[in-house]
Formats: sequence, C-alpha cells, structure tokens
Amino acid sequence: MSDRMFGMNKWMKVLAYTVLGIYTVVVAYPILFMFFTSFKSNKEFFVNLFGLPQNVEIMNYAKAWSVGKLGTYFGNSVVVTGVSVAVTTIVSLLGGYALAKLYIPKANLIMDAFMVFNFIPGIAIYISLYSMMSRMHLTGGRISLILPYIAWQIPFSMYIIKQYFETIPEELIESGRIDGCTEFEAFFHIMLPLVKPAIATIIVFTFIGNWGELMWANITTASNALIKTLPVGLLNFKTEMGVEWGQYTAGICMVTLPLMLVFGYFQKYFVSGLTNGDNLTIKIMRGNANEIYRL
Repeated sequence: MSDRMFGMNKWMKVLAYTVLGIYTVVVAYPILFMFFTSFKSNKEFFVNLFGLPQNVEIMNYAKAWSVGKLGTYFGNSVVVTGVSVAVTTIVSLLGGYALAKLYIPKANLIMDAFMVFNFIPGIAIYISLYSMMSRMHLTGGRISLILPYIAWQIPFSMYIIKQYFETIPEELIESGRIDGCTEFEAFFHIMLPLVKPAIATIIVFTFIGNWGELMWANITTASNALIKTLPVGLLNFKTEMGVEWGQYTAGICMVTLPLMLVFGYFQKYFVSGLTNGDNLTIKIMRGNANEIYRL
C-alpha cells in the first residue's frame, strides 16, 4: 500500500512540475520575445522573428525615448499616476475607516452605492464625461486624467480598506482610547500599521490600472499632445510606413519596467505589513498600548 501511495505521489509531482513548466513558458515567452525584439532593427525583425538579435540595436531605447518623445510621456504618466494613487489611497483610508469604525448610519448601503459605479463600463460614460469636463474647462490638462482616475479607483479601494478595517477587533481601538488616544491618534498609530497589506494592495491595483489606461487617455489628450501618457505615446510608433518594431517594443519595455518594480516592492511589503500587524495586536491585547506611539 505504501509503495502504491509513493508511486502516486511521484506521478503527482511529475504532473505538477510539468504543468508549472508549461505555465512558466506561456507567461515568460511573450516577455522574453518583447525584450529580445527591442534590440533588433526593423529589417531583422522580419528576417529573424523568433531568434536572438544578431546585431544588438541599443539605440532603439534612445530613439524611443527622444525621437518617440517617451521621455515627455513618461513624466506625464509619473505625475498623473502618482497624484491619482496618492489621493485615492488617502481618501480610501479615511472613507473606509469612517464606514467601518465610526458607526455611520447605513454604512453598508453607502458602500454598496459606491460599488454600483464600479459595474458601469467606462466606455459607456466617456462621451458624457468628456462633454461635462469640457464645459467646466477641465480638458487639455493633466487634471482631465487625474480626476476621472481618482473617481474610478476610489470605490473598489475603499471597499478593500473597509473590509480590512472590519476584521480588526474594536478592543484594539478601545485599548488605545483608555490610554488617552484621540481618534486621530488611534487611526494613525493603531489602525494604519494593521492595514499595511491592504494599503499595499490598493496602491498596486491603482498604479497598474492608471499607468496602463489607454482609452480615456487617448480621448482626453487628443487636443493637447504635450499631456499624452506612455500608453498613448506608444501609438506614435505606428506610421504610414508601418511600425518600427524595435523602437516600439523598447517603448513597451520602458512602460512595463515601473509596473514590475512597483509590484516587486509591495510584494514584500505584504509580508512586512502582516508581521507588524500581528506584533502590534499582541502588544495591545497585553495592555501595552503605550508602545504604539513608538512604532
């Protein structure tokens, strides 16, 4: 019986590793294809489509940055995404805490009303939204991107924060209040350290959603090329003569790199936030709420 079970476990491992290997190839191949293509000339791209670059064209990145104006678009994306992520995170934290811990009447109904807007396809409101912002003279600038991005991301982000706050026992806040914490001190010194994983989650989701958004950015930046973001800027590589594939994929690599860096950084922050939260909970439950202020 034991030999039979050992044989089954062995085949299960082989199957698991096989599936994992296939999945890795499927996920990694497009990334590697994009990376190697970014070092090929347009001529070599058609001659040597799937092979390694024979003549490395490092200048593809320089041309994409300067000639393709990705440097300007990169700065626009950083400003638009940075401001929208920061505002979304702050508003979601305050709103989620209020709905979860301040005993607001009909809090769940308010949250449900916010979430309804998340189920409305963005494309369904683009015309009316652009018309409204045009009448308010908000088009033609970065604010025409920042405000909608904030509005679209807040409901889901606030929902995540609210759900996370609701898992934290009321006794933790009460312990801090007994030791003299004000409501703001309880929020900043007790609650925030416990919701670091949730904060990291909404930052990652919001950053990815705003950094790579194309449809609304393409509409609202049509009147002013100077405020184009990176996804819109990549369309510049499509000309009447075709696509400069080397420069185009170099641009895609530059767009993708910040996403990988942000995700890689906050991935470790999940674990750090969870560990800090557990330690803080133990300290408060033992009555050492004064230690909160030193965190």
